[in-house]
Amino acid sequence: MIVHYLKMALRSLIRYKVQNIISILGIAVGFVCFAFSMIWIRYELSYDTFHRDSDRMYVVYKKSDHGFTNISDVTHYPVARDIKNNFPEVEDAAAFMNEPAVVGRSPQNGDFSMRIIVDSAFINMFDIKLLSGSWSFLNNQEEVAVTEEFAERLYGTKNVLGKDLFFWKSPKKISAVVSGWGKHSNFRYDIMLGVDEKFRDDYRYSGFYVCLRLKDGVNASVFAQKLKNKGFEVPGGGGYTIRNFLLEKLSSSRYTVFYKYDDISLSYVKMFSVVGITVILVSLVNFFSILITRMNIRRREIALRISCGSGTKELILMFVTELVVMMLFSGLIGMSMMELLKSEFVRLADIEDNFYLSSLWYFFVILIMSVVVAVFLIRYSSRKTVSEEIIGNITRKSRLSFQNGSIVIQFMISVTVLFCLAVLFKQLYYLKSTDEVGFERDGKACLYCQPKDIQIIHFLRKLPYVHEIKEMYSLLPQIASTSSTIGEWDGKSEGQKPVTLQVIREGRDFLDFYGIKLLRGNYLTGKEDIKSVLINEAAVRMFGWSEPIGKKIYNYTVVGVIKDFHISPPTQPVKPYMITLDRRNDHGSDYVISFDEEHLSDLRNSMKDYIEKNGINFCYIKTANEAYEEYLVSEKMLMKLLSFVSMICVVISLFGVYSHVSLSCERRRKEIAIRKINGATAGNIMKMFFKDYLLMLAVSCIIAFLAGTVVMKKWLEQYVEQTSMDAWIYFGLFILMAAFILLCVARSIWKAANENPAEVIKSE
Repeated sequence: MIVHYLKMALRSLIRYKVQNIISILGIAVGFVCFAFSMIWIRYELSYDTFHRDSDRMYVVYKKSDHGFTNISDVTHYPVARDIKNNFPEVEDAAAFMNEPAVVGRSPQNGDFSMRIIVDSAFINMFDIKLLSGSWSFLNNQEEVAVTEEFAERLYGTKNVLGKDLFFWKSPKKISAVVSGWGKHSNFRYDIMLGVDEKFRDDYRYSGFYVCLRLKDGVNASVFAQKLKNKGFEVPGGGGYTIRNFLLEKLSSSRYTVFYKYDDISLSYVKMFSVVGITVILVSLVNFFSILITRMNIRRREIALRISCGSGTKELILMFVTELVVMMLFSGLIGMSMMELLKSEFVRLADIEDNFYLSSLWYFFVILIMSVVVAVFLIRYSSRKTVSEEIIGNITRKSRLSFQNGSIVIQFMISVTVLFCLAVLFKQLYYLKSTDEVGFERDGKACLYCQPKDIQIIHFLRKLPYVHEIKEMYSLLPQIASTSSTIGEWDGKSEGQKPVTLQVIREGRDFLDFYGIKLLRGNYLTGKEDIKSVLINEAAVRMFGWSEPIGKKIYNYTVVGVIKDFHISPPTQPVKPYMITLDRRNDHGSDYVISFDEEHLSDLRNSMKDYIEKNGINFCYIKTANEAYEEYLVSEKMLMKLLSFVSMICVVISLFGVYSHVSLSCERRRKEIAIRKINGATAGNIMKMFFKDYLLMLAVSCIIAFLAGTVVMKKWLEQYVEQTSMDAWIYFGLFILMAAFILLCVARSIWKAANENPAEVIKSE
């Protein structure tokens, strides 16, 4: 019996091959999107879960006005030791530094690798294994340890003890090979060094991460409040107490404490999975629509089979077999696509995972859910068919209600995806082209060399497409930032808390270089302005001043107001800035370049040749536009995905319409012939059909536009600068879909409308 059902399923799939191929490919694409996204989400949410007792491990951090995330994830080295000594709830505590460094086998050849600077507390807490050598590197700054993977990658062997490894051209001796933990951690590393003695009791230098492991049974929320409010006294600090430390679970800190704006947002990855489900849904709706239409065409046969003793169970099994065969084809194609896209997906998601078993599980879940829905639809449709045939109460409207509904659903999903894509594209274009950014991004770049090399500056100045090079603060990309906490200003009310201003220690040259507009007041020109400052519009709003010129900020006088400049991610508001010529606590300057950006590749090639000829260790250039593009990496990924998915959804929907029209024309041949005999022209018949589909499209668009507007309005709210959802988007999408539908149905309807009515009536 099963063999018989399989043969019938294959015959049916072959008979309606075009429609079924579209459904199979659509389900395969949707499955790939869904499986990849679920694997990605699971991977992202399981960072650092492989550590011993990871459910009791926490990261220490503070709220901060520095940077764009308003989080300070680094602190002083002694904090870990002093927290453990002052709080009995803590089982282990470790402070460590984790950062990139340029390393290589020789002074001339180097590349970025991740290094981690640790002590014995870290070794014990994170169960680092010594594979060869000794732990002497922990107390010797001239020695270093490497992981097996790094040794194989750099030297081609694990036997690297005694070899030299160069850091920024400075050699260190490899004295140990230690275990690594790959990429699936917030603290990935290739090289391990010991903490310098000068940091061990130093509460001035802040650059260390601190992790805690709480004792079993400790209430983390209660302890977090205790750590925040009570804090601890700094040894030898004259009674100074450190408070306001916060805790975040290590396994959930990737998208909180350690979130980077150039990473793809987890919310967009989740949206990726929803998009995959959407494609699967459209494909299944298309398949079920064709299935129910075929059941209506064969209603007399089905009613006769059931009347003659054939059970509903056998009928359901026959049609479900067809669905299962189609789903298996989809799964096979989907797994093949995953294999082809595996390397690209691994590069994009930066994951280390064998995901085929997970993919099979996701496919099994989709298959079961599809079968359950199919059983319900087939059971309902078969019972309705028998009842209508026996009673004789059957109308064209009742036959087409499900099919019309399925077409509306497919149109609705397609239009919604297209609408979201249009708004997303418009927002990205607006962010890239708007003048509201407040400074000139085009043709501006930062040159970073380690160590600084004045000769390359002289070389670059001679290039014809380089306009000027200055040593000043780099606005974007931002290499470093400085802020100042202000406790006194004109108009401060009693009890008002101190505020934080970002500080740029530059003068008029800086404003002219980046094209930042002075809105009112005067520029800072010379030494006589050492106690004068410029502030931006955000600072004026923060202080609540209507007339800022002449106002005091601590002992500085405001002499001018500049336009806000957007150097933060587009979802973050502009921070209040103060520009001053007071260079106390200055952290140094960067090399900034003004050039013709059309010659960016020429500039990089010239730099590359110069670096190779002169043996410079490390030097690179990054433009302001490239830095800003990194903020939009999630949006660009989503736009590419939606572009592909919208194409798939529209194609599936149009083929669904084509199938629907073909079957409808076949079913209504007699009606069309009678209408022609009564005087209807081919144009009248085409209008009759097209009017039905235009009505379905109108209903779909109303629902899709309402849903899309709500969703995209909510999405746009996260941006400081927002585009508008203009009327042309709505009308344009409606006209576009109407044109697609007209092209899709015209041929079938024209063919049916031009048949000889006499021949049709005789054949009927």
